[in-house]
Amino acid sequence: MKPRPFLLLLAVLAACTGCTTSLVDARDAKGSGAAKIYGEPYDTVWKAVLKSVKSTHLELVLDNKEKGVILAQGKVGPFTHGENVAIFVDDAGGSKTRVEVVNKRASAMNITARDWQGRIFEDLDKRLD
Repeated sequence: MKPRPFLLLLAVLAACTGCTTSLVDARDAKGSGAAKIYGEPYDTVWKAVLKSVKSTHLELVLDNKEKGVILAQGKVGPFTHGENVAIFVDDAGGSKTRVEVVNKRASAMNITARDWQGRIFEDLDKRLD
């Protein structure tokens, strides 16, 4: 029996239902990402985080300093379906600031997703040390 292309396509689509995440999913996952506390004031860390996002070639989608939220996306390419990244910057008291990075693959099938948490923290460590 010959495989039927339509049935094969239907099976693939059914298997992928619910396999995608969005920037909203990344934003709503606050508290589940990797976090670090830096011994610098909020404004200094905020500026450094924005520079880190740009230097890692993430596409900046939203930055809201008052709420301490930055949303960015990794680009879709030949080996990746893209990633959704939410960064939370919170005043930790005194001259300390907490940064949390949540990295969500845009597709569950994206086995080559980039590690944006590691890249952002590596860049921030260089800027803030």
